[in-house]
Amino acid sequence: MGNSSILAKFNLFPERRFELDFPMVFWMAGLWFYLKSFLYFCYLYMLGLDPTPYSPVAKFEIIYFAVAMAPAFILGIAFWNEKVYASIIGVIYLIIDTPILGFHVLRMADEGYLDSGLTQFLEIGSLVMNVVVLGWLIGSKSASKIRTAVSGQNKLTK
Repeated sequence: MGNSSILAKFNLFPERRFELDFPMVFWMAGLWFYLKSFLYFCYLYMLGLDPTPYSPVAKFEIIYFAVAMAPAFILGIAFWNEKVYASIIGVIYLIIDTPILGFHVLRMADEGYLDSGLTQFLEIGSLVMNVVVLGWLIGSKSASKIRTAVSGQNKLTK
């Protein structure tokens, strides 16, 4: 009985996300974190295709992407289930992740892996999506605090 209630609270693809009043920032962040976990799985696969004496940077990226994959997937679930803590943890995750992903893209460009248009789109696009979702999460958090403060002032003046 306890397991079914936990599974009911954390649905991988809740139907609620299709309702009109579902917060768009949570929908987009949830989708991005789901995609990010799959993208990191692909990065691990692609890094595994490199010749075996891995450079220290490649070893760091392998460890980072392996570790960061699970929290990204869990954050995707949390956002789509409208968990309050997801915004703060998502912002912290993206603040850590964006510079590392940026260095990864720069390394790929330096080593000549960004020659194909598809690779450029995926690598640079993922970096841009990180920045967009981070800005959107920070903006929505700030907007909700402003709305709360303004509504509190309106109650005091009445």
